[in-house]
Amino acid sequence: MAVSVVLVLILASCASTVIQNNVPIDMTFEDMLQGKCFYADGRPALLSSDYYLIYYAADWCPYCKEYEPLLKKTYENLIRMYGNVEIIFVGHERDVSNDNLVSFMEQGGYSFPYLKFEYREETGIMHLVDVPKFYIPGFVLVDKQGKVLASSNGETADDYSRDYPIQYYTTLQICDCFGEE
Repeated sequence: MAVSVVLVLILASCASTVIQNNVPIDMTFEDMLQGKCFYADGRPALLSSDYYLIYYAADWCPYCKEYEPLLKKTYENLIRMYGNVEIIFVGHERDVSNDNLVSFMEQGGYSFPYLKFEYREETGIMHLVDVPKFYIPGFVLVDKQGKVLASSNGETADDYSRDYPIQYYTTLQICDCFGEE
């Protein structure tokens, strides 16, 4: 009897869906976000990239506003040079509605998409990295499968490096170029 109970428990645990970073194993990160990301003008974004830079920021953050011109130029350069990355804006944990996200996108005149507020909990996007406090502006770089490759944040404020995920992505691309020759 005890053996059959243990066997049932083992089989039941094997049948459950395995999730890594809130992405079911049979689904890519891109699939999970498909239909949930939009441009500031309301058009749906069709996602098709090898890498995603998840951007955390807020319209009340002076550092985020200050970063705007450089971010727009960086985005243009990444798309022009590599083309296999997308920035997705997801806001800040203090946001209370989609209006906060759209306001930020419109104020900055950003051309990349944002994840609608109502999908943040479902996707787990606000919890991709487990740090005590996520400093903004900041990024998390994930691959198509949802594996976290780099983060702007660390355990302490001293570990914060806003552009580290962008630098990491660029290094990946350079290494890939050398590997093709």
